[in-house]
Amino acid sequence: MIHDMQLKILDKIPKWLKSKKVIIVLLCAIFFTSAGVFSMTVWATDNETGLKDNMSKAYFVHYDGHNIGAVKEKAEIESVLTDIQNQFKAKYQMEVKLIHDIDYEEIYIEDRFLSDIHDLKKIVQTNTEVKVKAAVIQVNGQDLAILKDMETAQSILDSLQQPFKDKAEESGVELEEIRFEEDVKIKDEYVEYENLEDPDVVQKRFTEGDVEKQIYVVQKGDNIWTIAMNHDMTVREILEANAPMEESDILQIGQELNLNVPELPINILTVEEIEYTKSIPFETETKKTDTLYTNQTKVSQEGQKGEMLIVAKVYKRNGVENNRETISETITKQPVKKIVLQGTKKPVKNSTSSRSGSSSTSSSGTLSWPVSGRISSRFGSRWGRQHNGLDIATKKGTPVYAAASGTVSFSGYQGSFGNLVKIKHGGGLETYYAHLNSRAVSSGQSVKRGQLIGYVGSTGRSTGPHLHFEVRVNGTPKNPLNYLK
Repeated sequence: MIHDMQLKILDKIPKWLKSKKVIIVLLCAIFFTSAGVFSMTVWATDNETGLKDNMSKAYFVHYDGHNIGAVKEKAEIESVLTDIQNQFKAKYQMEVKLIHDIDYEEIYIEDRFLSDIHDLKKIVQTNTEVKVKAAVIQVNGQDLAILKDMETAQSILDSLQQPFKDKAEESGVELEEIRFEEDVKIKDEYVEYENLEDPDVVQKRFTEGDVEKQIYVVQKGDNIWTIAMNHDMTVREILEANAPMEESDILQIGQELNLNVPELPINILTVEEIEYTKSIPFETETKKTDTLYTNQTKVSQEGQKGEMLIVAKVYKRNGVENNRETISETITKQPVKKIVLQGTKKPVKNSTSSRSGSSSTSSSGTLSWPVSGRISSRFGSRWGRQHNGLDIATKKGTPVYAAASGTVSFSGYQGSFGNLVKIKHGGGLETYYAHLNSRAVSSGQSVKRGQLIGYVGSTGRSTGPHLHFEVRVNGTPKNPLNYLK
């Protein structure tokens, strides 16, 4: 009777499995195995000589604390577990691990009460927990991504560094070091298959952060400084938002720029060794001569700038320079001193010849300083490009005065100059006053030496309040220090 009951219950197990009534299956398994063995547990306590002839040694299988049946050999269940593991391994194409608790209890039982191994397999297969071996990207001890394998995880980390390697190669720069700012590791870990992440989603999260992009499309006439100013950003922020972009990069019409500075989970640090040439300004020496009148000067030797080869290490974070360390400075060309002859001969009264011989518009000491302050940048090569003026750092709002008398040729806003005033002084001489906070003169207005023309500011392409002062002769930039007195 019990045997018939067992057969009926076993016949219904597959249907229960399909309906996920796992607890019912386990309880039924316990019922039919324990029902058939109740009387035999008494036999199991006697000596083997007291056993019935048709009884033999077997094992109760306890699965996660539940008795699910009896088997002749432990190897039967071990084979079941191996089959299940191989099925999931083939399904996921990954190394898998079964999470379970199997225990065995030795008993003596008639063979007719042994469980059907196929029924036990269904019970185990339905209730076992399966985990796959994954690769976890860990940043500063925190798990940030779960990938299918070590190769996928490593390829994502390599892709974060590759644009900076390509940029260095494209620029002909020696990349001495590239590394992550954070402590980044890849570790093996068994996880549920559903927790695996899409590699493209992970890479996007690592390169863009969690902030939604705000895109600007480059228009005709745009440059990085005007874009930054129009969006209330600094040039540095534009570069950080579009790493590994550099300030010297040429923008293309239609190019998309990101206007959000992302907070990235992984940041890239690089060390580059660069070489560049810096100009050395020449000195000006004035000599007295009695061959010229006192109101006359003459350049007897033109000055020539020298050149210096500089080797430096540049430290960058996400492509933006943080620090620069000079390794060596080698003078490759010595500057040549400019010599100006100053006349000592007194002019003849009522003579006009001395005025006709004057070259004051091109001589040293003909201009007054437009503002007082510290020289923060001189005329010449700067950061690998030509700096056409003299930067005089001082407080915002400091008055700016005309360096000489003349006519205002321009007063307005002009690109990287910001608020700009230009004054023509005759003889091809013209002076520029840039980055003004505000202007006090207008185009076409006549001004005298020392007259107020504006106030120091930081408009246009500027890193702080200062006056950018230029001297141009027939449109060619000249070193202002050779003209200021």
